[in-house]
Amino acid sequence: MNGAGVDAVRATGVVTPRVAAPLTGWRQRLHVLVRARHPAMVHTTDIATRETMMRVALRSFLVVVAFWWSTTGIVFALERTPATRLLGLVVASALALWGVALVFLERDRDTPSAARRSFLGGAFLWTWAQVTFYGAWIVGPESLRRHIPAQPASWEFAVQAVLSMFWYQLVMLAVLATTAFITHRRANRVGWWTAALFWCVHQIASVNIFLGVENSGRGFFPEPLVFLESYFGPAVNSWFLPFTMACVIAYTLYAALFAIRGRTPGRRQSMMLLAVIGTLSVFELAVLGAPIQLPLWEAFLAVRGY
Repeated sequence: MNGAGVDAVRATGVVTPRVAAPLTGWRQRLHVLVRARHPAMVHTTDIATRETMMRVALRSFLVVVAFWWSTTGIVFALERTPATRLLGLVVASALALWGVALVFLERDRDTPSAARRSFLGGAFLWTWAQVTFYGAWIVGPESLRRHIPAQPASWEFAVQAVLSMFWYQLVMLAVLATTAFITHRRANRVGWWTAALFWCVHQIASVNIFLGVENSGRGFFPEPLVFLESYFGPAVNSWFLPFTMACVIAYTLYAALFAIRGRTPGRRQSMMLLAVIGTLSVFELAVLGAPIQLPLWEAFLAVRGY
């Protein structure tokens, strides 16, 4: 950028997204491998720019739901034996490295395909954090792994519950910091928003379970994490559940509105992906409050031997 361009940016406060230069040689081959696409498509506008909003919504729904359902089930299934837990950690770590690469490579591209790849990058990093915790690889010292006698909710009890997942929270905050650093002031920040939104929903669900919900999901934890069930609240929905559902619904509608009114195809795709994550979050909270068990992951639980 020349001196006049820099002065204009300073005067207006508007930052123009950087445009990546075309790649050649081994760098192009590396980008093709990581992005899993044809070389001619790496820096070109894809056909999704001409899709209708309905197609964008349907594509977003399929991408997010397929990822959410399959990864949750696979995490359940890999808890079968120590060997499968180790396999899950290795695979999740490889996907996390791929996720970092996707978030980095797509950060300057404002296209629908770039938004979807950045979403997968953030989702892979989120999955790695989940596997490290629910696979009991990063749980913290033995002093935190203790059953707490049943007691009513209090600030002291809440602090103990937070400390029981302290190491997992540190891992997740490291993931958020990494994606935020990579995408800071870039055109495509979907990877960061994806990881942040998954983390926020997880916090909301955890607080609801602590205060009390009808369907807390007891029995899903592997043996090293069974102690967490001592922090579960009573099997009665608290006032916090409808309040948080209303907040998540409001966010989802907000994101959907921005998806409809997006100025570019990439922006529309980005916001629609986040809107679908919000929709799934509402569904997850509704399941927590419903006195029924939905057979969403029965096949994976059967593999686990649950």
